[in-house]
Order: sequence, then structure tokens, then C-alpha cells
Amino acid sequence: MEQRRPLGYWLKLLDQLIEDNLNRVLAAKGLHRRHWQTMNLLAPGPDFDRAGRRGPATREAIAQGLRPFWSGSSVDLDQAIDDLQQRGWITGREPYSLTPEGETAHAALAREVERAGRQIRDGVTAERYADTIEVLRHLVVNAEQMRRTAA
Repeated sequence: MEQRRPLGYWLKLLDQLIEDNLNRVLAAKGLHRRHWQTMNLLAPGPDFDRAGRRGPATREAIAQGLRPFWSGSSVDLDQAIDDLQQRGWITGREPYSLTPEGETAHAALAREVERAGRQIRDGVTAERYADTIEVLRHLVVNAEQMRRTAA
């Protein structure tokens, strides 16, 4: 029965489907999910990365903040930064930040990404979604603790 598959199966499948769907949404603008994630990390706003930062960042800070997303991507960090600079959406030197044009582009993309996210979450109540996020966060904390104690 499909429902009896383990957590890892569902996590990997969902990540792949999110990746595919967001890439399809972003491809219309000549972008990839990695471009979006880089812009989203650099955008001013609520805390985003593990260190509680969001906004201007060095290449290393971007790499750290987005490390879980980069494996298996057809776009690497250097390419994402170069592409965004060529569009005039991020500054040319570290710490990188969104330019005014980049903030406008980020806001427009955020609406499209949110629309795709709503479609993915369709039929899931806000409470169940929040519970799912909390369970996943808790599992990550436990797995990180296991990694630290094994080292």
C-alpha cells in the first residue's frame, strides 16, 4: 500500500515534485529554483537561515544558508550569483544584497512561488500544515543531535 512507505520516500518525492513544479514556474523567467532561493535569502524580511539572518550575505553565508538545496542541482552557487548579477538583481560585490530592481523582481516572483505553494498545499488545513512543519523541524533537531553525538 502506498501510504506505508517510509518517511524518507515521501520527503524525497515531495522535494523532487516541489523542485520540478517551481522550476516550471520559474523557467518562464529563465530562472531555476536556486536563483529563487538565493534571492529569497538575500531579501529583507523575517529570519530565514539557521543563524537567524536574512538580507545581505557573503558567498559563504549564502552557501551555508542554502546548503541543503544545492546537491544534485543543475545550477551551482557561482552560476546563480553570476546570473542574478547580470540581470542587475543583486549587487556586484560581497556582501551581496538585492538591488532595487532585484527587490521588485523578488516581490513578483514571490507571488508566483506562493501561488504554486498554495496549489501544492491544496486540501491541507493551515493547522495540519503547521503541525507537519513542526514535526519535520523536530525530526531534524533529533537527527542533528544524533549526528553530533556520533562524531
